[in-house]
Amino acid sequence: MDFDAISSFLEKSAGRGENVWQLNSLSAIANHRIPDVVTGIQDTLLRADMTTLWTQWFLESICDPERFVERYPCYSHIVHAVNAEAPLIFATVDINKREELVKQISRLINDEVRRRQSRKRTAFDLRIKQYLWDVYGSEHRCWICGYQFSRWAIDKFLERTISEELRIPQFIDYLKPHGLNKRDFQIEIDHVFPFAEGGDEKPENLRLACGWCNSHKAGRLSIYDVAAQPLIALHPQKGTVSIPHPFWVVRVLSLRRHCEHEKGCSKALENSELTVTPRHPDGSMNPTNLRVTCIEHDSIGSARLVSRLVGGQMWKK
Repeated sequence: MDFDAISSFLEKSAGRGENVWQLNSLSAIANHRIPDVVTGIQDTLLRADMTTLWTQWFLESICDPERFVERYPCYSHIVHAVNAEAPLIFATVDINKREELVKQISRLINDEVRRRQSRKRTAFDLRIKQYLWDVYGSEHRCWICGYQFSRWAIDKFLERTISEELRIPQFIDYLKPHGLNKRDFQIEIDHVFPFAEGGDEKPENLRLACGWCNSHKAGRLSIYDVAAQPLIALHPQKGTVSIPHPFWVVRVLSLRRHCEHEKGCSKALENSELTVTPRHPDGSMNPTNLRVTCIEHDSIGSARLVSRLVGGQMWKK
């Protein structure tokens, strides 16, 4: 670990005074390489989602897809718009190579237009439900958090006579408040690549998820699709605490997929329900401080569970 690099980075980047409105100060920050210790175990996620966001902004700055959502066919119009800007953006690029870039950018923008055009969702019938039930896993857990579906949820999903009433727990995990409402316990069909973003309804893009994960995943794709700051709440034992945005939890769990205990652990989404814990106990629960854990290796202990009433107040918007 390079002390000088970290110290210099913190000195240039951590302050949030009037220098955030001075371009030369921002240039100094932008020219610093972000030390790996800053992004920690979420380095790949944070960098990849940011790169994807920048790419999206770049493409949309050349040609706004929203202008063409109601126009069809629109590809030729997109090519014309991109071609008009290409000489300015790629002035130093060989003209033949520039034409290739115009085609590539136009195809990407056209794909985005098609994703935004309204489509009708399929009403999943019992045949599809049964197929997904047979295909995905022997233990039948939520593909995102590993929650094991109850008999009540199974009967409801497969349209059987309810053989067992839903048991709603008295206490919930305040960092992953699964159980605040009945939907959280249901089995739902999730589009891995969201339908709202153009995801298809082929079985390869469908998974079984609990209602909590499915509702908070929604149509989001990036860790940056939600607010940058954690929520602040009052915990009955710990006092004022920060709690991660639910989508951060969903995103981290679905990607890491196993308990990240320092000494290793066999618990994974395929065999256990997982949650998140802080890497640094006194740190804010932002994405860089989230570590996937099983209950056995949970660093929070009994303070993790709060009554449903308290949990509802903590998460009340």
